[in-house]
Amino acid sequence: MAKFNPKQLQYYLQALQEVLTKTQEAADHVSPFFVKLDEAKEKGTVADMAKADFAEIKAEFDDVVAIYQANAKTLAGLTVPVRFLGAHKTLAKAYQDYADATQMMADAVILDGQKIDDDKFAQSEADQETYLNKVQAQVGKIFGV
Repeated sequence: MAKFNPKQLQYYLQALQEVLTKTQEAADHVSPFFVKLDEAKEKGTVADMAKADFAEIKAEFDDVVAIYQANAKTLAGLTVPVRFLGAHKTLAKAYQDYADATQMMADAVILDGQKIDDDKFAQSEADQETYLNKVQAQVGKIFGV
């Protein structure tokens, strides 16, 4: 039977916390751009936005997707203490799904013609909420919250 390795546990928890921190920082950074786009969607003024503003929103969405995909790759590559294997596998899958749902939102912001694919955008919002709840549930299990 494998011995319990406290250094492995410490490394794992530290790496997981780093991914969660990067995720929160990225979400906080992109939030004002999301709000700006959402307000324009609600008012029906997406096509009237300044092209530079719309392009900046698209770029910010693409940047956050890159961060989330890198975080998903980090999670998938972690050495996991045996007692967290199940929770971690579920966490890593849910996080990858969350990153993919964020990609769907970025893809719904279409520069050519300055428009939004409303169906993709709405599906992405719903999927992100679902997967983020799954991520949070597994993080709670791992950190004993």
